[in-house]
Amino acid sequence: MAKLRVAVIFGGRSPEHEVSIITGVQVLQNIDREVYDVMPVYVAKDGRLFTGEKLENLLTYKNLDNIPQVATQITANIDKQKKGFLSLKNSLFGKEKVMEIDVVFQVFHGGLGENGGFAGLFEVTDVAYVGPGITGGVLGMDKVVMKQLFMQSDIPIANWLWFYRKDFKKDPKVKLEEIENKLKYPLFVKPANGGSTIGISKVKNSKELENAIEVAAMFDNKVVIEESFQPAREINISVLGNAGNDLMASVCEEVFTANELLTYEDKYIGSGKSGATKGMANASRQIPAKIPKEIEGEIQKLAKKVFEITNGSGVSRIDFLYNEKNKEIIVLEINTIPGDLSFYIWEKNGLPFKELIDKLITLARERYNDKQKNSIVFPTNILQTLDILSGSKAGKRG
Repeated sequence: MAKLRVAVIFGGRSPEHEVSIITGVQVLQNIDREVYDVMPVYVAKDGRLFTGEKLENLLTYKNLDNIPQVATQITANIDKQKKGFLSLKNSLFGKEKVMEIDVVFQVFHGGLGENGGFAGLFEVTDVAYVGPGITGGVLGMDKVVMKQLFMQSDIPIANWLWFYRKDFKKDPKVKLEEIENKLKYPLFVKPANGGSTIGISKVKNSKELENAIEVAAMFDNKVVIEESFQPAREINISVLGNAGNDLMASVCEEVFTANELLTYEDKYIGSGKSGATKGMANASRQIPAKIPKEIEGEIQKLAKKVFEITNGSGVSRIDFLYNEKNKEIIVLEINTIPGDLSFYIWEKNGLPFKELIDKLITLARERYNDKQKNSIVFPTNILQTLDILSGSKAGKRG
């Protein structure tokens, strides 16, 4: 049988660009080459797409400016008969080379990728793809919309508020007073659209708050302020599946940090002998988390609910805070394409990385096949009743 053709796409216009590269290369290194024909697709910071064997090596990305010299620039092929990509380098005979694919495996983090932007492209080109769709990407990326949905769905969250960057710039003093009247220190300040702790600060007074808002506003035009939920343990869990179908919830993990906030450096700056990063698997954690069974069960139940209401697909990680003194649990957020695809959690569930990749490709094809059952044609043409000369529609309106 012919191998399934899979394009692994990563990078993108995002502050988490390099994090996405790490996960993309991890997938390329662990996907079963006996089952799949694999094509790396790197999206540069300026939006250009490239492919080539050297893109499978993490060392290639030490000099991002050199990538156009070692890879071939491509573009999406908007042709449902030949789904895939077109080389922008002409062949010897002057014809464009079409690289057909069956499934796109998206491993974007943040920005125009995880937010559903590329999902729109894959919908237009009518190809199966791993990861959230347009709706799931938007709901999982925008913390304001996400939290509003959580509140409507009775998902427990911390006290919070949000505002636009321009409103703070207009009158910082008024906005600071509003925040301090509604919320209690310490507070977390975050850009509404972002991840990997980029632009996030924990603050304890007005001066720190003002500085943190300025930082968060550099990364998004909406800023989220949350009350700290203390004392609490950070508990994460992963969910696998397609919304509307049976879902798998992993065991819980507990993440530790010596700082008050799990920083970008905690998550991604390498500690291996070679100096290479291990991604999120590098962080200090306990899997499974040492929490009561009833608490783990409640977290698994809430995680599946969050996955469902945000129209999740593929693998997600849902982050929680747990106060063991009063047994209270709150949800922080859903990460629709988590760092390292949370493979280190699923390995503790008896699902190796290679099998997780297989499962994600299967889920993408199942979602695509299910979508083919939707009717996209309505059997009528109202334009047949147009009076071409007058420009008005003939006949009565129904």
